Amino acid sequence: MHNLIEYLEGNYDAHGEKTAVEANDGSFTFAQLREIALRIAVAIAPLGEAGLKKQMIAVYLPKGARCLCAMLGALYAGNVYVPMDCRAPANRTKLILEAIDPLCVITDEGGREFLLGNGVPAEMLTDYDELAAHNNPAPDGYVQNTLALTQDVDPAYVLFTSGSTGVPKGVVIPHRRVINYINWARGFFSITGEEIIGNQAPFYFTVSAMDIYLSLATGSKLSIIPEDRFSRPEALLQLLNDRKITLIFWVSSVYHHVAQMDALARVTPQFLKRAWFVGEPMASASLIYWVKNLPDVNFANLYGSTETDMTICYPVPKGHSADSVPLGWPCANTQVLLLTDDGAAAEPGEIAEIHVRGSCLALGYHQDPEKTRSAFIQNPLHNNHTDILYKTGDLGEMNDGLILFHGRRDHQFKHLGYRIEAGEIEAVAARYDGIQNTCVIYDGEKRQIVLFYEADAPMDELAYRRALMADLPVYMVPTRFVRLNAIPLNANRKKNRILLKEQYIHNQEGDTK
Repeated sequence: MHNLIEYLEGNYDAHGEKTAVEANDGSFTFAQLREIALRIAVAIAPLGEAGLKKQMIAVYLPKGARCLCAMLGALYAGNVYVPMDCRAPANRTKLILEAIDPLCVITDEGGREFLLGNGVPAEMLTDYDELAAHNNPAPDGYVQNTLALTQDVDPAYVLFTSGSTGVPKGVVIPHRRVINYINWARGFFSITGEEIIGNQAPFYFTVSAMDIYLSLATGSKLSIIPEDRFSRPEALLQLLNDRKITLIFWVSSVYHHVAQMDALARVTPQFLKRAWFVGEPMASASLIYWVKNLPDVNFANLYGSTETDMTICYPVPKGHSADSVPLGWPCANTQVLLLTDDGAAAEPGEIAEIHVRGSCLALGYHQDPEKTRSAFIQNPLHNNHTDILYKTGDLGEMNDGLILFHGRRDHQFKHLGYRIEAGEIEAVAARYDGIQNTCVIYDGEKRQIVLFYEADAPMDELAYRRALMADLPVYMVPTRFVRLNAIPLNANRKKNRILLKEQYIHNQEGDTK
């Protein structure tokens, strides 16, 4: 295989009348999904000739069946899709569109109104309904031509994540990476076409690729769960029963919320067979709660990042009662190296930074060779040939091949399943009048983003929060504010984050709002 559309091509005939995706905005069979995707593709690229330069297709649609059709349409056209967050601030959306310079933006009436109102040129916008109703059939050989012009190392999509400079960074994902881990997951977990996959992750979040392409690869149904259900645990669990969902792959915070509310005591997911979790580390107490209440369900911890996707897996033993949850063992075509600061291999039991190599790697960051070179490095253990590793920034320990997690080494953190650069929040927060300096610390125990700011007088917290929401997604807006006369510095004249954690996070001192 060398193109993700081969999954749908291999299944639409055998499973043509079977439901491929169900969502609030409609349901499509595998045959309908392919038909609409091809209509969109032909409208975008009549000849199906993307050529050597793959063009970007921005998809600005709410998560749902239509959004999936648009993304697949971009692939069938031989191009690259960029799923957008329709709730992101206008400034962030414009930065992404400027960075990718898309061939077009596939959107709907609501999206068009918002984008036009924020300065996006009308000629860049394309209406989804018009594309989906395009009645020019794909010419003979269209799909074969697309496949012939695509290699597995070509980009399939670009996901934008938080950037340390205040500008989002685009991670370029090749077909090969997704094919590698979908084929691994399909075999490792014995996934058949009888699964009903309950999707939680937004399509602009890397976890969603597992849901989407595992469905297309196996002929399983993809059931897109409305976002509001995740704030109501009992309603969420009831929906699992209503839709007979058998497999979920959710961020750890969702499991934690269900456990906090003791929702499993009131609603039992009757059809659930597999429950995988990802994102921030799973609290062992929350996992024990799930395992105790659902002893027949198979749980697994999957570790990865936007730059690597799922690279490490830990199948949770039945009756799990340990105090922590390991990361696990590497997935197929993936090697994990623990390297010290001087580039040497860590000794057994030594804590060092996790580096990853193999087919799981992204191609780098869109139009940012400097950042790519700093994160995707030559293997320091040899210089015999090009051998690229991704520096995860995570600290780990190897114990007889089992990888254990020991936190972050830099200032990235995961919150609500999203990997966030503290620097992006700091850069945005420092723009406002009266703010002289900023520093962001993540309180992992309380799951709070804490913003420290230097100012002569306290800010109006409500007004400040509203101002931040104009430039940051909701999940990146600080939940706690602390004013300081001066942010402390360490001996290297850098922000003393250790001192801030000790005095204001652990001891809860200071001017908290």
